[in-house]
Amino acid sequence: MQVLIADDHSIVRSGLTHLVGELDEQATVVAATSFSQLNAILDGAMQDGGTAFDLIVMDLRMPGLGGLEDVEALVKRVAPVPVAIFSMIESPDEMRAVLSRGVRAFIPKSTDDVLVVNILRLVMAGGSYVPPVLGMPGASSHAAAGTPRAVPPSIFDGLTRRQLEVLDLLAQGLSNQEIGERLGLNLSTVKTHVTGVLKALGVGSRTQAVLLVKESGRDRLV
Repeated sequence: MQVLIADDHSIVRSGLTHLVGELDEQATVVAATSFSQLNAILDGAMQDGGTAFDLIVMDLRMPGLGGLEDVEALVKRVAPVPVAIFSMIESPDEMRAVLSRGVRAFIPKSTDDVLVVNILRLVMAGGSYVPPVLGMPGASSHAAAGTPRAVPPSIFDGLTRRQLEVLDLLAQGLSNQEIGERLGLNLSTVKTHVTGVLKALGVGSRTQAVLLVKESGRDRLV
């Protein structure tokens, strides 16, 4: 697995490199500090046939990046390689504008490390990620009253309804025994569902799974 990280701040590149290592211990990370260097790296990779990368993670405020047209051109150039944006932008309208250019994820830099890893895992599996704020009422100052809003893709989309019910109760602090009593399931069945939830979310513990629910900003999953 090869990942291209483009950001002009060394601490951000180092942090992302560490998180990519959590995603895949064998991953190779190539770093760029400007948009022109990112393109130069891609030029070299394409001369060898293909993009050579499995994922591109980039900032929006790096030197040489002119605007969203550059982002869209990059997305088209490297397709089907997924492009994820890692940015300080907090405006929902700006986030939507960026996502409309074909990037597969918009990850605010304030996002918890565990969730960043799971978002990247989701993107690598062919999914997409939209910040929870875009699904909240009033997130866009330009949204027309009564206009239907598309439901953002979710990291929980791969779970079955029963798994969502179990995760919901986990997030409420219930034990396996209590979940079984609530759902009318025996203890071994509950344990099987919990294991399935952890595997589907790509996490190693109940605590990490609950953290993803909290980070999603959703009160209930079902």
